[in-house]
Amino acid sequence: MKINKFSLFMLGAFSLHSLQALEEVVVTSSIINKSSSEISDPIHIVSGDDISTEATQSLGETLDDLLGVSTADYGSAVGQPIIRGMSGSRVKILDNGIVNRDVSGLGADHFNDIDLGNAQQIEVVRGPSSLLYTNGTIGGIINVVDNSIAMENVEQMLKVGAETQSVNDGDTQTLFFQDNINNLNVSFAYKNTSLGNYDVPNGAIMHEEEEHHDEDEDHDEHEEEHEEHEENVGFLANSDFESESMKFGASIVDDNGYLGFSISSVESSYGIPF
Repeated sequence: MKINKFSLFMLGAFSLHSLQALEEVVVTSSIINKSSSEISDPIHIVSGDDISTEATQSLGETLDDLLGVSTADYGSAVGQPIIRGMSGSRVKILDNGIVNRDVSGLGADHFNDIDLGNAQQIEVVRGPSSLLYTNGTIGGIINVVDNSIAMENVEQMLKVGAETQSVNDGDTQTLFFQDNINNLNVSFAYKNTSLGNYDVPNGAIMHEEEEHHDEDEDHDEHEEEHEEHEENVGFLANSDFESESMKFGASIVDDNGYLGFSISSVESSYGIPF
């Protein structure tokens, strides 16, 4: 009898616990629209507000704070994202769900020509589950989403931004406009970035002749200090970056769906510091 009473008590506690309802959480992205209990893929969504504060950074540096994501840094322009130790062809970069076919897949020091200045969100899928959304990748995918092809009628909006950096005498200007004109959604985004070489403290750059100065026993100490002061340039060579990007999109939305197109242009010039 004691054993039966104990069993009834445990069943009663379990039934009371099962009556507690939890609020359903829905994760919305351009890839999925499921409740949290139905999601089996390790996905992370970076909001547009978080992106706007780091718009001048590279794609890899913007996502560097996420768990399992790092960056291969080659200066202010190039930052290849690394997901769980994989990069290159094992990690696909998508622009509104379409694979971005730039030259970044040819080498780690190549530039990702995706403008983050007007990105609404960035979706990161880690691991082989990314094969469900695009082929040829096992490390993960990074999908940059903007509103260049609007799926819903938009309201008039104008954004103007500017940024300046003292470490490289750099500046950035951004412009975004969207409106609905006679049931036609149009958007235009422009970004211009000009970053000079990074300033570095005196003595931070070690020259080849300074590494082997012990081999020359007859070298005068005072003369060496004088030459070192003259040769110190005070900046990191080939760390400059210039880029100009534009993107235009248009779409028509009705009860049956939407139809639209977008065109973009990216021109950049950058150095690889060594």
